Formats: sequence, structure tokens, C-alpha cells
Amino acid sequence: MARKRYRAVILDVDGTLYRSRSYETHLQEKIVETLADMMAVNPREAGELLEGVKRATKTVSGAVETLGLDRHEFYRRLAARVAPSQYISSDERVVALLRFLRSQGLKVVLHTNSGRDLALKVLNTLGIDSSCYDILVTSDDAEPKPSSQPYRYILERLGVGPGEVLYVGDRYEVELEPAKKMGMDTALVHGRGKSHPVDYSISSVLDLYNLLG
Repeated sequence: MARKRYRAVILDVDGTLYRSRSYETHLQEKIVETLADMMAVNPREAGELLEGVKRATKTVSGAVETLGLDRHEFYRRLAARVAPSQYISSDERVVALLRFLRSQGLKVVLHTNSGRDLALKVLNTLGIDSSCYDILVTSDDAEPKPSSQPYRYILERLGVGPGEVLYVGDRYEVELEPAKKMGMDTALVHGRGKSHPVDYSISSVLDLYNLLG
């Protein structure tokens, strides 16, 4: 069967372009600290509130808004606290992959629920600059996943149909299921355990060389 030709690839950032347990721990600590400050409670209470709400919302962004906080202000404060460069290293392999995808005529979109300041901090640490992608979509630009609004926003920005797009991410319910419902093809990165109805399951984002090359 002939390989499907796409016009665009949308990639999640955290957990997809890189993985770092130490950074995840650091980020979680700073999320709780930021919530505690904004809600005027102690960190333990903030952590308990976050976990309780997140069980329903699935995402930090959703939990923040459910708790009655402004997500833009939350991510602005969080970005000032977080230090990705202490936990993440630049990755020339991922930089080369993104440039390769663009060289193949594909539009490359990076899509994250983080605010723009934090997203750029992470991308800069990875060595990824604006020459590696066409559009960066954050929660400052559109509603957070799993809302369908950012997916529609991206399609409108690119001027393509959902059937011409491959969405690559590491969380099925939060990002791949909404993409699938929009009519996009999906690739699950680091997929283990429970089976999900995705089009591709890959062990690393670098497998996109074989999938799209």
C-alpha cells in the first residue's frame, strides 16, 4: 500500500519531543508552588486541590481554570519559576528531524498547553528555534487541549483539511482522541500498556523519519 502523503504534522512538545523525569518532578513542584501563591494556601493544600480536580479535567490547564484562576497569569508566573535548562539538554537529533520534515514540504506545528513563555523556554533549551517549525500554538493562542478549538485554529492557520494532517503526541485522551475526532491521523509516542485506536504507535519521535521520509 502506498504511503499516505500529509501536508502538515502537528507535534505535542512535553513528553513527545523529549522525556525527562527529573524535569517533570521539578515542573510539578513549581506548578504546586504557583497555585499555592495564587490561591493563598499552603503547598500541600494546593497539591491536593490540583490532584483532585485534575482527575476530572485530565490537564493542569483545565484544573487551573476549574479552580477559578486565570490560566494566562498562571503560566506567566510558572514560567518565571521554572528552569528547564537544569534538567533538559539540547537535542540535535530532534532539531534535525524537524528541519527534515520541513524540507519534505510538510508544515510543522508545535502544540502545547503551556503558555508561550514557558514553551519557548523549553524549546530554547532543546535547541529548537523558529527555523524548525512553521507555527507554535500555546494556551496563550488558543484554548487548551482537549478542546477542539485549537485543532480548528491550527487547520485554519495552515489552510489544510484534517485528513491531510498527522498529529503526534504521547497522551491519547488529552491530544490524540480530539485530533482523531477532527478527522486527523494520529501517532502515539511511547505508547505502552492500554491499546488505543491510533493510526501509528511509535517508540520515539525519531521514528517519523521512517514514517514520513
